[in-house]
Amino acid sequence: MKSLLAWWFRLTLPRHLPETTPAERERARYARLTSTFALVIAPLGLLAFIYGALTSLNPIAPWIEGVACFCALASPLLNRWGFTIVAASLLVLNSMINSVGNLITNPLDPVYVGIFSALVIPIVLAGALLPPVAALLTSFLNSVVIIGLTLFQQHTPEYDRWLRLGYGSIMIALPIALQWIVGIITYVIMRYLIATIRRADRAEEIIALQKEIAEYQRQRAQEQRQLEEGIAQIAQVHAAVANGNLDARVPTGQEGVLWQIAVPLNNLLNHAQQWKRNSDLLEQTYTLAHQLVRYLQRCRLQQTPAVFTQPTGTPLDPILPEIQYLSEKAARTSRTSSLQ
Repeated sequence: MKSLLAWWFRLTLPRHLPETTPAERERARYARLTSTFALVIAPLGLLAFIYGALTSLNPIAPWIEGVACFCALASPLLNRWGFTIVAASLLVLNSMINSVGNLITNPLDPVYVGIFSALVIPIVLAGALLPPVAALLTSFLNSVVIIGLTLFQQHTPEYDRWLRLGYGSIMIALPIALQWIVGIITYVIMRYLIATIRRADRAEEIIALQKEIAEYQRQRAQEQRQLEEGIAQIAQVHAAVANGNLDARVPTGQEGVLWQIAVPLNNLLNHAQQWKRNSDLLEQTYTLAHQLVRYLQRCRLQQTPAVFTQPTGTPLDPILPEIQYLSEKAARTSRTSSLQ
């Protein structure tokens, strides 16, 4: 049964049926109700048309059944195209035609008076498939139909005899009263039901809104916590750098709130660290240069060659072998001159 309904809904419901707002959900409910009733009424209307065309002795009856069948078959198509109110109205009209069709094609007889009671079916359909006020409008239309048939339709002698006996209250007033009683009851029930459904929709919206607010507050609290953690990490890095630790870095990651600040700060610290290394190397070179000058002066006074056995790790390393070579050459030259 579920698979049949699913197939029928795919066939007769609008292709894109949004259900985000309460009004859209209400239209979707009416569309599904109309589609469900059409699944029952359309086959019955087709069968009634075929049976009437094959068995009816009145030539007008097949045409009446054909109009009712057309209403039943056109309703799912119109519902598919989004004309839900028109589709539901056709189903109501189908039930009205099926109820009073025999009364139109035959003289009014007491036997047919009970058919007036079948007009409550369109009232219930109208109340279920259309706004609740449609039940009252259908009651009014049914009352007009009953009065019109009573006044203008041909009567059988038996019907006139019953009227003369004072049974008009049973044959006319009672069916009309039944239409209004059923119409008012249907109107009240559907109004209350729709109000209950709307309150449920509003409650669902409130719950969904509360969830969104809670999720938003959770995200804000998480962002606030990440912001505080990021600020604390940056403050720690600043304190470490102020104490001379240029190796300190701010942890980076896309999930961090301050990652756009942390990355440039780390780049700046990298450059600062490189500047510190260059500064230390320059200071070491400057100190070594002074030591080298004093060492060379001492070697000159002692007339001994300068000897450099280990590299200094400074830019002076390439020239130290040359200085040693020139110093040794100068020492040999000095010894040769003294021997001569």
